[in-house]
Amino acid sequence: MQQLGHVKLVIESRTGAPCTEQLFEQTRNSAVMDLMDSRWTTPEGFSRWALTTDPAADAERCYPLPGPVVRSAQVTDTSLSLDSFALAAETMVRADPHAVTAWLDHHAGTAGREGDLGRAWLRAGQSLCVSDTASARALTLLAALDSDTAADTRHVLHGLAQSEPWHVAHTSTREGASGHWPGPATALCAGTALYARQVLCAGHLGDVRLLDPLNGRAAGRLTSPPHNRPAAAVFCLPDGTVVMADDFGGVSLVGEAPRRTGLQALLEPDADPCARLRRAVLAFPQRIAGARITTAASLPGGVVFGDSGGRVHVLLLKENTVDVTSHTLHDGPVTAVTGMSLEGTGPAVVYSGGVDGRIRVWSPDLAPMPEPLLHEPRPVVDLSAGSGEGGSALAVAWGDGLVQLLDLDSGTDLSFRPGPPVRAVCCLRTDAGELRTMIGMDDCITTLVPRPSHTHHGRRQ
Repeated sequence: MQQLGHVKLVIESRTGAPCTEQLFEQTRNSAVMDLMDSRWTTPEGFSRWALTTDPAADAERCYPLPGPVVRSAQVTDTSLSLDSFALAAETMVRADPHAVTAWLDHHAGTAGREGDLGRAWLRAGQSLCVSDTASARALTLLAALDSDTAADTRHVLHGLAQSEPWHVAHTSTREGASGHWPGPATALCAGTALYARQVLCAGHLGDVRLLDPLNGRAAGRLTSPPHNRPAAAVFCLPDGTVVMADDFGGVSLVGEAPRRTGLQALLEPDADPCARLRRAVLAFPQRIAGARITTAASLPGGVVFGDSGGRVHVLLLKENTVDVTSHTLHDGPVTAVTGMSLEGTGPAVVYSGGVDGRIRVWSPDLAPMPEPLLHEPRPVVDLSAGSGEGGSALAVAWGDGLVQLLDLDSGTDLSFRPGPPVRAVCCLRTDAGELRTMIGMDDCITTLVPRPSHTHHGRRQ
C-alpha cells in the first residue's frame, strides 16, 4: 500500500467502541482528539498527558503530535473471537452493534461472514450502529436481508420488529440466491394504463424494468432508449407511454408509444390528445433557456419538470392544447418532483424538492405556498406521492439516507434509514388499499408498509 504522508484523515468515532480500537490497530500516529482538552493548547498540558500515557515518552520531542505517545500495546483487543459469538439474528440485534461490525470485519474470511446475515448486516451497518433498540436493529436488518433466503431468520427478525412502525413487505438484493434481483434503482415510478399494476425501475444505463409491487420481482424489461445515459427520472403518460429524463437533461421515450386502434384512429390520426402531450414533453427541453431538465414526473393529465435553475414547469393537457405553467421555487437545481389529484378527480397538486432542502407544494391554478412544506439542512433526493381510498401520502428520500413518509391526511410522519444511499422512492397503494413505500438503492430494493396502529409524529432515526 502506498503511504501518503501529506494526507491526514479525521474520523469521528465513539470512544471505547470496537471499531475505534480497530482504527488504532491499523493506523500509525493515530490519536483521539478532544479540542477542549488542555493538552492541545499548552506544551505543559501536553507534557502532563504524555507522562501519564507513557512515562518513557519524550514529550518535548513529540509535541504537539500525540501519535508517537500512543502505544499499540495500550489498545485493548475488544474483537470477539469466533467461538465467543454466534452469528444468529437475535444475538446480533441485541449485542453492541459496533462489536458485531468489528467481529464481521475481523473474520472476513469465514463462512459466517460471507453468509446472507453477515452481508445484510454490513450493507445496513451505518443505520444499525445508530439504532438504539434491538427492535429497530431487527427492522433495519430485515429490510437488508433478501426475501428469498433464510426464512427462519426472517421469521425471528419479524417477531423482534413487531413494536416498530414499519413492516417489511419484501426485499431484493444483488446477492440473492434465487436470481430475482432486478438491478440497481436510480429512478422509480408507478405505472399507468397497461402498466397500472406495476412499478417502473430505471437503472444506471437507462434500462427500465417492470417490477411487481407485491413481491418486488422483475416482471419484464422495456426496450432501452437509443443512448445509454443514467436515468434522472422515469414516468408514464396517461396512455402508458414511458418517458425517461436523463442526467444530461434529455427526455426520450422508452420502448414504443401505445398505438390507437379502430376506425377513428385511421380517419383522424392527429386527434389523439396523448400524442399531442407526448410531442410537447419530448420537445420541452429545447424550450427552456439557460437551464437543463434535472427531474420529471407524471401528473393526472400532464407532466411536471424541474430544471437546474430552480424552476418547476407543469404541462397540462386541456382540450386541444398543452398549457405550460412555470415558477421559480428553489435556490439551486430542482432534484425531485411529483404530483397527484386531490380526491382522485380534483385539481393537480405538485410537490418539488431541491438541493436547498426545501419541499414546496402548489397547484398550477394557484400561486405557490409562500412557506415550504418541509425545510431540512440536506438535499432532497426523490419524492413520490400516492393517493387512493385510504388517503394521500408523500414519500421523501433525503440526501443523508433517511426516508420519510408523510400521511397528508392524518399528519402521521414515519421515518426509516436503510443504511446504503437511497436513490429513489415510490409510494403507491395496492388494489387492497395498502400503502407501500418502495426504496431503491444500488444493491438493494426494499418495500415497507406502515403499521396502521402507529402514529409517530415527527419521528426521526
